[in-house]
Amino acid sequence: MFKIALVDDSVILRSAIRNVLESSGFEVVFEAGGSAELFSKINGSGVGLVLLDIFFPTENGLDILAKLKKHLPAVKVLMVTGLRQDTIVAEAQRLGADGILFKPFDTDELLSSIHRLLPQQGK
Repeated sequence: MFKIALVDDSVILRSAIRNVLESSGFEVVFEAGGSAELFSKINGSGVGLVLLDIFFPTENGLDILAKLKKHLPAVKVLMVTGLRQDTIVAEAQRLGADGILFKPFDTDELLSSIHRLLPQQGK
């Protein structure tokens, strides 16, 4: 089973995403409200994908992305943001984001974004 971590300062958004993912057969291993919680939980968790917000009240999701990719380069990261700004998208891509999902999004957009990042099954 593909394991996912949710990192967003909004408990409500994390809960909503968790419900969608779990009802679609994904395992949400943990949620985190910021980088300290993320890095305290991710080692040994088997997480293959992190859904990571870009904007936090006290930190920058792009900085978290850079640290995560340096620490665990094989983990896929889907950035989540409400701001459609080319410079932010370009910086996220430069830092190794595997995809970007713009808020507000619906269930189909969320699931298709995740499915694009899943390891391909042998043909």
